[in-house]
Amino acid sequence: MTLNGHKPYIISPSDRAHHEYKHISCISYSSDGKQMISGSNDKTIRRWDLREGNEIEEAREVCEHRVEAVGVSKDGRWVATAVGGVLNVSEVETGFVRTFYLGITCIDISTDSTLLAGASTDSKVRIWSLDTGELVAGPLEFMDVYAGALLALRLSADSLKLA
Repeated sequence: MTLNGHKPYIISPSDRAHHEYKHISCISYSSDGKQMISGSNDKTIRRWDLREGNEIEEAREVCEHRVEAVGVSKDGRWVATAVGGVLNVSEVETGFVRTFYLGITCIDISTDSTLLAGASTDSKVRIWSLDTGELVAGPLEFMDVYAGALLALRLSADSLKLA
């Protein structure tokens, strides 16, 4: 199945050439596998009905900046997005949105849907409680702070390890 929807974005580097890309920067599936959300450099977050193969257009979010990361908790209670480095978490049932941190490049939600891990442009990783919004671990420094921004991270199934 091919899902069509994200628009191309254009890069004009110093050679003044016109480069057009369709780039989905991140995806996350719902735990039942019936839906997926995607984020793109076209500055949109989209939700997809995978049974029908269509975008759920009323759920589309248009952003001011490119989308770095999206995540859906296993229990479906939380949707986390990192847009322009700003990490927001929405409680799906209530619509309550909490802003966690600036400069975020990648995220992961624990398998028990209680923790949110995020890496940031300041070469640090932080872990927050989704229920309270409180920082529960970090900031933790990357092993090589000169390697650049961390682009992926994962919590282990028991949330005791971070890779």
